[in-house]
Amino acid sequence: MKSFHKIKISFTLGHLIMVGLVFSQPANPIDILEDYIQIGLKNNPSLKQAFKQWKSVEAKVGFAKGLPNPTISFGYFLESVQTAAGPQETKIAIMQKIPWFGKRKADGNSQLAKANMAFSKLEKKRLSVSHEIRKVWYDYYYLMRITDLTQQNFALIQNWDSVIRSKYITSRTGHPDLIKTQIELIQLEDDLLSLENQKQPLLESFRSLLHNHTLLGINVPDSLAFLEMDSDRIYLREAMNKTNPDLKMVGAELNMNKARLKRAKLNRLPDLGIGLEKIGTGEKVGSAFSGKDPMVAKVSFDIPLWFGKNKSAIKSASLSVEAVEQKVTSIQNELANELEKVLFELEEFSRQVQLYQGILIPKGLESLGATEKAYRSDKIDFLSLVDAQQRLLKFQMKYEKALINYLKAKSKLSVLTGEKTS
Repeated sequence: MKSFHKIKISFTLGHLIMVGLVFSQPANPIDILEDYIQIGLKNNPSLKQAFKQWKSVEAKVGFAKGLPNPTISFGYFLESVQTAAGPQETKIAIMQKIPWFGKRKADGNSQLAKANMAFSKLEKKRLSVSHEIRKVWYDYYYLMRITDLTQQNFALIQNWDSVIRSKYITSRTGHPDLIKTQIELIQLEDDLLSLENQKQPLLESFRSLLHNHTLLGINVPDSLAFLEMDSDRIYLREAMNKTNPDLKMVGAELNMNKARLKRAKLNRLPDLGIGLEKIGTGEKVGSAFSGKDPMVAKVSFDIPLWFGKNKSAIKSASLSVEAVEQKVTSIQNELANELEKVLFELEEFSRQVQLYQGILIPKGLESLGATEKAYRSDKIDFLSLVDAQQRLLKFQMKYEKALINYLKAKSKLSVLTGEKTS
C-alpha cells in the first residue's frame, strides 16, 4: 500500500492559504469541457446513425411532393382489326396521373414533419450525450478537488505532528495527542487511497462517452468559478416550449398527423389522368396509300366509390390527431414539473454555494487560525485543534459538492430548454 505519511511536507496554515486551500483563481473550464463534448459528439455512433436517418427522411420530402411516375403501355393485336385506314396492329399509350389539388402538398407536409421528428430526435440525443459528458467531467473534477483538499489536510496534520513531537519531548503535551495525530494521518492516508481508486472507473466512463479508449487522463482546471445564472421562470418556460426536443418532436408528430388527416379528406376527391394513345396501322389492302396512325387524347378520373373506406380513413386520422394533441399536453405538463424541480435545485445549490463560499469557509479559516495559535501557546488541547480543522474541511468539501450539483443542474436545464446554459 502506498504510504502517504512517509512523505514529509511542511506547510503552515499561512502556506495553505497562499496555495489556495479554499479558492484559487479559476481557470476558464469552458474550452476544456467543450473540446471534450465536441470529441464525444463527433465519435458517437448513435449520433451518426441518427444523423443519417434524419438526412434519409429529409431526402424523401421532394419525392413526396412530386408527381407519380407516368405509365407507358404497349399492346399488340393478336388478330388485326380491319379498319378503313388499314389494319390495327399495335397500340402504345402514355398516361400521367395528377393528384387532386392539395394532395401533393399534404404528402409533402407529412414527410417534412417526419423529417422534423427525426431532426428533433437527433437534437435530443446530442443534448443527452453532452449532458452525460458534463456529468462525468464534473464528477472527476470533484474527485480531484477532494483529493487536493485531503492532501493539504494531510500536510497540515504532518506539520502539527512535528509540533506535537516537540511539545512531547518538553513534556508540554501528553502521549494521547501524539497518538491522535498518527490516527488522523492513517485515516487520511486511507481516504487518499480510496479517492485514488475512484479515478479509474470515472476515466473508463469518460473514455466510453468519448469513444476514445486510448485517453490517458481527464484534463480539469484547479478550480471552477461559480457563475449564477438568471433563473427567470417565464423566460425559461417559453424557451422550453419553443426548443425542447421532446416538444418539438411531438409537435412535428402532430403536424404529420394533421397532414395525413387532410390527405384522407382529399382522398374523397378524384385524381385526374391525362395521356396520349397511338394505334399503329398496317398497309391498307388493295390500296397504295394507307391512313395515318390514329392519335387519341385520353382523360381519366378516379372514382372514390367506396365511401365507407374513405370515412374510416378520415376517422382514424382524426383520432390520431386528437391522441397526439393529448400527448402534447401531457409532455408539456411533465416538462413543466421537471423544470420546476431543476429550478428548485438551482436555487438550493446556489444558496449552499454562497453560504459556504461567503460565510462558513472564511469563518472556518479564521477559527482554525485562531485555534492553531492558541494550541501553540498551550491554551487549548489538541482535540480542539483537530475539531477546527475537521470543521473547515467539511465546509470546503460541502462547498465543492454544492458547486458540482449546481453545475449539473445547469446542464439538466440545458437538456430541458434545448439551449446552452453553461
